[in-house]
Amino acid sequence: MLASTGSTKKTNNTPLQCSKPATSAFQKIKNALADFTLLSHPKSDAELCLMTDASDVALGAVLQQRVNNVWQPLGFFSKRLQPAETRYSTFGRKLLAVYLSIRHFRHHLEARQFSVLTDHKPLTYAIHNSLNRHSPREIRHLDFISQFTTDLRHVSGNTNPVADALSRIATLTPSSTVDF
Repeated sequence: MLASTGSTKKTNNTPLQCSKPATSAFQKIKNALADFTLLSHPKSDAELCLMTDASDVALGAVLQQRVNNVWQPLGFFSKRLQPAETRYSTFGRKLLAVYLSIRHFRHHLEARQFSVLTDHKPLTYAIHNSLNRHSPREIRHLDFISQFTTDLRHVSGNTNPVADALSRIATLTPSSTVDF
C-alpha cells in the first residue's frame, strides 16, 4: 500500500492539492498503522522481554509482556544514530541499543525481572566477562545495564523482526521533508 506524495507535495507556495485516491490511501495507511501498533496495558505479574537491534544508521527496540502465552507490545523505541555512533563497532552499536532501550523504558523495567533479547551473541557474554577488553563508554553502558538485568539472551535475527525493522526505519524515511 503506497501513498503517492508526488502530486500532493507543496512547492513554491502552491496550495496543497489532495485528490480522493491520495486521501483514501492516507486513511488506509493511517488505519493500518493504528491496527498494527495497538499497545497493551502493563500487567505487574506478566513476564517482560526487551528485544533490541541496531543497524548501521539506527537502533530499535520493543518492550513486550507475555499474557496467556501471547507476547503483547507495551512500547516501541527507535533512534537514528549520531554520526559518531555510526562509527561504533557492531558490538558497540548493539550495546548502545540495549543501553538506550533500557533508559527509554526505565519506568516499566525498574524493580522488575526481564530478559533482553539480541541477535548479537558476543553481547550475551559481555555482561559476565571481564571488563578489561572494553572501552570506558562500553564499561559505563554495561554497568548501567547490569543495574537492571543480567539476563541477556541470544536470538536469531529472523525471530526479532520488530526491533530489526525499527533499527532500519531511518533508511526507509525520505531525506526530504514535506511541508504541509
